[in-house]
Amino acid sequence: MRKVHLISVTEPLVLDLALAIHEKGYEVSVSGDGITEEVVAKLRAAGCTCHGNGWFPERLIKDSNFVVLGATVKQDNPELIKAKELGLLILSIPEFIFQRTKEKTRVVVAGSRGKKTIISMIVCALQRQKLVFDYALTSEVALLPNRVRMSYEARIALIEGDEHVTSALEKRFQLEFYRPHIAILTNLSWTPDTDHATPDAYYDTFRSFTKLIEREGKLIYFEGDRMVKQLAENVREDITAIPYGEHAVIEKDGATFLQTRYGDFPIRIADSYFLTNLNAARLACRQLGVKDADFYRALSEYSVSL
Repeated sequence: MRKVHLISVTEPLVLDLALAIHEKGYEVSVSGDGITEEVVAKLRAAGCTCHGNGWFPERLIKDSNFVVLGATVKQDNPELIKAKELGLLILSIPEFIFQRTKEKTRVVVAGSRGKKTIISMIVCALQRQKLVFDYALTSEVALLPNRVRMSYEARIALIEGDEHVTSALEKRFQLEFYRPHIAILTNLSWTPDTDHATPDAYYDTFRSFTKLIEREGKLIYFEGDRMVKQLAENVREDITAIPYGEHAVIEKDGATFLQTRYGDFPIRIADSYFLTNLNAARLACRQLGVKDADFYRALSEYSVSL
């Protein structure tokens, strides 16, 4: 059985990743600063090894196959130092996720706003079609039990492309690791709160993201954002750039319906934000083999608090 140790399990994504890896058959140990007794109990009940709150470098051993590093771990973390001394393979979360989804069709949703909503819609449609998929998300999605699922049977991997720094050892940004087959780019809005010093640096990260789309891949992009549109116009020739905007609707008898070639489908949410994100999700699902009519039927039942 392969052994893996995860540092900083107090990060929600790391916790869910630990549980998903264990379920896949790995021998998992974890550590973190600020772990509650409730989390310790949850980990132990799942079969993961957790020695309690804090760092335990003496527990790391050379026969561990690799160490996964949380995004908030500092260079002086005693377990990170010990892992280096032992010569263990150290992976960031995005590196690990990419390695475990190499043979799958990766759908990566990126941008400043709308990622969670688009992902929720894709999940809704895939579940309605009973399509099996793995996922790795930084957001909580109500339709899913946790942030991470890893399996052997799924051929699709749905990933949330986060633009934050990856780890203390890797200064590239998380979304630069995933190499999507299907990329969705919503919009670009730099703020001083990001991990990017300037708007140009922020823009360059997304330029890198589009350059790393797999050969013959698809870029589904919001045509209402000037910077996103500029990126789409400059992708490689082998990439198909597919624009999206707000989906058309019609009002009838006090209700709102999606206006489509397959008929009119009722929806519960009718604002511009919802209708724009819906189109992005529809185009991604089409690439995954979900017919538009089936997508519309699924989204007619969809409800989310935006």
